[in-house]
Amino acid sequence: MSSGSHARITVGLRLGAATALALVTAAAGRAAQPDLFDEVYARAQTQEATLRTMRARFTETTESSLLREPIVARGMMVAEWPTRIRLEYDTPERRLIIVDERRLVMVTPGRHERFDRDITSAQARVRKYFVDKSPAELRRQFAITTTRDQAPSDAYHIVMRPTRQQIRQGLSELRLWIDARTLLLRRMQMVFPDGDSRTFTLEDVRTNEPIPAGTFEPPG
Repeated sequence: MSSGSHARITVGLRLGAATALALVTAAAGRAAQPDLFDEVYARAQTQEATLRTMRARFTETTESSLLREPIVARGMMVAEWPTRIRLEYDTPERRLIIVDERRLVMVTPGRHERFDRDITSAQARVRKYFVDKSPAELRRQFAITTTRDQAPSDAYHIVMRPTRQQIRQGLSELRLWIDARTLLLRRMQMVFPDGDSRTFTLEDVRTNEPIPAGTFEPPG
């Protein structure tokens, strides 16, 4: 998989995480006729205010018409709100990706490859379209539906379809599954305009554990 493809994966993950965080914090601007979308994030407002760090095992599944079978990768994620993420892949090959407010670094030891990109502009777009918004404003950018899925486990399922052309150029649909009990992000799926999709599933999520110094420092 190319470096550009991994950049899209990682920026996409940051986008999805930022979206979940933005929706959680946006409850104060609810519409006059609240629906399940507003209710979920009104409940989550207090919980989100205490969230500082997150650790989890992740599974990343990439599906494409160009692939005979989906590509499944697994590893560990460490995140520090609001901007820093570390993805450490174990399979199918070792890879480290670190993202902060302005920089994306990817290191693939087995290939002796290092990819370093300034993503300041991309992060600014995340803030513009997702973070600095109220629910009413988000509804002007997206068609949003929320349901409660009981299977395979109890979760709120939020589907966001962009209505703005600028967003649709890079993303056709964003789906979020929020745990109904903990109100934490459980799964995220991004569907791209070419029909490809990437799904991130989080397991063994732990919050507010201390993070060792240097966790978000790129090696070498």
